Amino acid sequence: MQKVVSWIRSFFIILWMLLSPFAMGVWLLFHHQERYDADRAFLRFIRWGVQKIAPIQVEVVGREHLTAHQPCIFLNNHQHTIEAAIIAEVYPPRTVVVAKMGLRKIPIAGWIFEKAGNVFIDRGDLEQSIRAMTELAETMRRERVNLWIFPEGRLNTDRAGLGPFKKGPFHMAIQLQAPLVPVVFSPSYCLLDAVAGHARPGRVWIKVLEPISTAGLTAEDVEALRDMAYERMSSAYEELAARAFGFLPHHKVNCENVREIEAV
Repeated sequence: MQKVVSWIRSFFIILWMLLSPFAMGVWLLFHHQERYDADRAFLRFIRWGVQKIAPIQVEVVGREHLTAHQPCIFLNNHQHTIEAAIIAEVYPPRTVVVAKMGLRKIPIAGWIFEKAGNVFIDRGDLEQSIRAMTELAETMRRERVNLWIFPEGRLNTDRAGLGPFKKGPFHMAIQLQAPLVPVVFSPSYCLLDAVAGHARPGRVWIKVLEPISTAGLTAEDVEALRDMAYERMSSAYEELAARAFGFLPHHKVNCENVREIEAV
């Protein structure tokens, strides 16, 4: 029975997600001078609907780091597509994202996201990717805009720890001499992975870590910077995962027991 309820919730969450780009477009019509806040409005719209369907309690540690070091690059682990409802809890003003070019090709929605200041890159076209990231770096420097990025580069479908980090965000941080602010989420794929049919009330923990300075670093330091960020975020993830999996009642968050729960 719980599985059926979870699938019904998932259906309505996906429907709400499909409506959200149009809500973002309407917001831009009335706030076109504030386009770098469009993503924030978009995420809050998603969160409002998702919270009505499957209420999620969110506990944030280190919230002060979200606005104290701007402009900066936020690094966030990436578990599933409905994570937007959780990101809304910590997404700061004047922040944009980098997304794969395939999203740009979605009719209407892709155009709306581009108008909001977000950047699309084609990973198969190195020249286009470099050009897009260079232009974004100039925008960040000139207009004091932040970047929110997933250093894993894709959804972490392994559901175990963090995936390997790409070098791109760290090249850009060094180029800008901008601090990196890691934002780590506890496991939530068995709460809000609506595509997989998981949509249930529960609790998520978020830890915003102290910034990692890039002052004085050069291109030779990219790998060391990446490894440092990975180590800090991985350690925080393990801490949050232990808390999440130990939280009671189990059906609210314990993804390890999800099959047993759904069979009840």
